[in-house]
Amino acid sequence: MLIKINDLVETILRVLGGLLFSTFIITVLFQVFARNFIAMSFVWTDEIAMFCFVWSVFVGTAIGYRQGLHYVVEIFPEYFIRTNKVLKLLALILGFPLIWVMATSGWDYAQLGWRRYSFSLGFPLFYQNVVVAISGATMILFTIEIGIRDILAFRTGEPVRKESIE
Repeated sequence: MLIKINDLVETILRVLGGLLFSTFIITVLFQVFARNFIAMSFVWTDEIAMFCFVWSVFVGTAIGYRQGLHYVVEIFPEYFIRTNKVLKLLALILGFPLIWVMATSGWDYAQLGWRRYSFSLGFPLFYQNVVVAISGATMILFTIEIGIRDILAFRTGEPVRKESIE
């Protein structure tokens, strides 16, 4: 059940991230075109590009976390299967407090945005900052799934599968 929920969350994040990144590229291209060819500058393009960039980064971070695309330093060779499994579980446990802080403090940071507004568009910066909390919350869901999968792999003695984008 959790895997199905996380699959749905990941699909939503992928679509959202793709749309936001595309909007970021189009906005920056429009900004370059306007400055160089029609000699006009639009202030709102900077804010939209920044908003889309921040959201794309944090949405992509959550997706990359679930897929296991973050950097890993392998200390022992692959044939140290049990040792590598223990180290992977240890890394998951040690990384969880950072994710928790991201979710909880990210929400506190987003709440501060209700009193600050974007310069040209005038919307509260809450909408830009809340992505930190969203990313942290989804990473908590993904951590539970990864932890269960890794504990089961440790108990059964099977090698830990390397995640790949399908």
